[in-house]
Amino acid sequence: MPSFVDFQELKAKVGFDQVIQALGLTLKKHGHQYRGCCPVHAGNDRTLVVTPPKGFYCFAKREGGDQIALVAHVRQCPPKEAAAFLAERTGTVQVPRTRNGTVPGTVPAPQPSPGTTALRPLDYLVPEHDGVQALGISPETAKEFGAGYAGKGIMRSRLAIPIHDRAGTLLAYCGRAIGDQQPVLTFPNNFHPEGVIFNANRATSGELHLVREPLEVLTAHQAGLENVVCFLTEGITAQQWEMLAALQDELQCERVFF
Repeated sequence: MPSFVDFQELKAKVGFDQVIQALGLTLKKHGHQYRGCCPVHAGNDRTLVVTPPKGFYCFAKREGGDQIALVAHVRQCPPKEAAAFLAERTGTVQVPRTRNGTVPGTVPAPQPSPGTTALRPLDYLVPEHDGVQALGISPETAKEFGAGYAGKGIMRSRLAIPIHDRAGTLLAYCGRAIGDQQPVLTFPNNFHPEGVIFNANRATSGELHLVREPLEVLTAHQAGLENVVCFLTEGITAQQWEMLAALQDELQCERVFF
């Protein structure tokens, strides 16, 4: 009998429909998604979005993840405890108990615009780096965005994330802090972040979601949400709002969710 819950086995056997039922969540079906208020952070009927089989995302807390992460989010508990709860509640993975009835510790498995010149993608970034996964970004998501840990250059020791214009031309990389590095985002000296809406190159018609920074865009995408964008500055200027309005017009998008 194993002394821990195998995270990968649990996620392979338990779908998000079972997780929603196990947690007693009241979510409404919208196409391929489930939406509703977050039982922890309240909000509106779109605050908590579950997109089987990709993941979930909470717009109030600005975090997302897999089935175990959803349990941890709703129950406000560590992943190990969430995995044990899910395994017991669904009866899919046997969890041994000690003599006093407690559940022993679980062990997780490792987890072009006019006038612009396209840059060459950096070929030394490491999507599988522990620092990237510590931010909640899977190697698959990092690879999809062309992001990864930078072991050298001006983004050294940061998560380097490519920035494209609306046409998909690679303009620059931003360096997202890993740990307590400051500032949170760094850019090349000749790049002007106020002139770009991050991830606009992936946006299509439909609802548009505006989050605070690139890491949240990657996290939301990993959880199954599309059309998630952000600005690259702390404050938002009138010109940036005009850029967003122009993107809405182009996509024929009536609403932007913050």
